[in-house]
Amino acid sequence: MSLKLLHTADLHLGMTFRNRGYPEEVREQLVEARFETLSGLVEKANEEQCRLLIIAGDLFHRANVASAIIKKAVDILNRFQGCVAVLPGNHDYYEPFGSLWPEFKERAPEELLLLTENRPYQLHEFGIDAVLYPAPCDAKHSPTNRLDWIKNFEEKPEGKWHIGIAHGAVKGISPDFESQYYPMEDSELAALNLDLICLGHTHGPYPDQEEAENRPFLYCGTPEPDGFDCRHQGRAWITELHDSGGALSRSIETGRFRFMELHQTIRAREDLVALQPGSGHPEAGLQTLVKLKLSGTLPEEDYRARLAIYNSLREGFFYLEIDDGELAVEITPALIAAKYSKGSFPYRFLTRLAERGDREALQAAYRLVEEVKR
Repeated sequence: MSLKLLHTADLHLGMTFRNRGYPEEVREQLVEARFETLSGLVEKANEEQCRLLIIAGDLFHRANVASAIIKKAVDILNRFQGCVAVLPGNHDYYEPFGSLWPEFKERAPEELLLLTENRPYQLHEFGIDAVLYPAPCDAKHSPTNRLDWIKNFEEKPEGKWHIGIAHGAVKGISPDFESQYYPMEDSELAALNLDLICLGHTHGPYPDQEEAENRPFLYCGTPEPDGFDCRHQGRAWITELHDSGGALSRSIETGRFRFMELHQTIRAREDLVALQPGSGHPEAGLQTLVKLKLSGTLPEEDYRARLAIYNSLREGFFYLEIDDGELAVEITPALIAAKYSKGSFPYRFLTRLAERGDREALQAAYRLVEEVKR
């Protein structure tokens, strides 16, 4: 009989999203979406008949969160029809005298394992012939990882499957320029000689593919995107460990919202209208937050009417943030004649560039003339 498990991490329950000035109704839905996604993960794990649900760190956004958040998380996890294993990450790190994990443990049922100790956790009492080897975080930052006890462990307990769980940055995969996020090496992880190592911390999945076979370690990525640096829809892994050895992991999409950054060059009003969901970006829509950067030019009439067009665009997205600092009025002979007296240097200079048909040079010259006038 094989062992099927769902591997997730980095839910960051309790994240407030107050850093970008979101409208309150947007912010509230982003906060709630993380709980909805956790609920969806439990539902998916039950549907797939997983026997083990692993959360590889940062279930919570901080090491001290409100009791209501802890209760809500435990209530959701309690719906899983198997064993849940939760590792403290660097955001929700374990400290013996903190309030988070003692309250979590007090509320949790027996089927929910809190992995706070550097020791093997045998799962035989849950009907699973497996052993977990956790590397829990005990601070937000650390220049060293917590794998040493696993490396130095002389004799593994009896079990068909041996699974590591850690939280931190793997060199070359997860950015950690100052080596402060429990840095690990891929060779170091492979040398642990475990059947699978479930990692958290990096918000993008690794490997970034639909299936992965016999990988020594996996990053699941965050299941619910939390910002514009997150390029995916929210991911988790479902892994099947076979009796005969080997593992096959399948990536699943899990998130409610998606964040997108778009850069668009505008030459006409139609280019703006075409940014509506389904026109050029079919994946965008009412569950999408978009950061839109515009450049190029518009005829003066359309440039003055652009705010009304922006308001129309916003109706098609959950949230739309627009930067049009590089969008300018198109300089035409009529505009030149209207702004400058005939025979003046600006008139002659800009008219000559317009006759050459060099739009970029004309726009640059116009900006320079206007700055000099100020």
